[in-house]
Amino acid sequence: MRDATLVLRAALPGDVDGIARVARTRGDRLVGLEDRLSAWVRDDERVVVVACRAAETDRGVGDEVVGWSSASRMSGHDDAPDGWYVSSLTVDPAWRRRGAGDRLLAAVVAATSVRSPVLRSIVNATNLPSLDLHAAHAFVEEARGSSFAGITFLGGEGVLLRRQRDDHAAPPAPDVRDMLGA
Repeated sequence: MRDATLVLRAALPGDVDGIARVARTRGDRLVGLEDRLSAWVRDDERVVVVACRAAETDRGVGDEVVGWSSASRMSGHDDAPDGWYVSSLTVDPAWRRRGAGDRLLAAVVAATSVRSPVLRSIVNATNLPSLDLHAAHAFVEEARGSSFAGITFLGGEGVLLRRQRDDHAAPPAPDVRDMLGA
């Protein structure tokens, strides 16, 4: 079910605390996360998008980050090809199954398609919802292994996924075009 109250947009420096809160729902300690996120949000060579909902705060109405994702170029790994990779696709557990992950991945795909004809993602083989989501966005399995780009997996196996840009596909949805400034 798609939640119409969610707004998708490029991440801003003021989103860092919200992104960190969502990132920590994965259970990782993530030491120094806020500093890395601050740098990522300001980095023109990285795509960082957030899914937000309007929320009342002590300073009035603002955006509450309920999901986020990013993409960047990775290189120099013997077990993963150089290129653009989806990373950190995470939705707050209270907001899952409302279309946020689908819209975040669509935004990352759209934003990176102008930079590269190929986009990859690395997913734990036990994360069936993520594998299904990626398949819905035309990602196909490229390889399976115990590690990719230095990432190891709970359960011991990860999946390297690959998506080839479709130059004949329909243009991105309006919210993705707006987010990208198109």
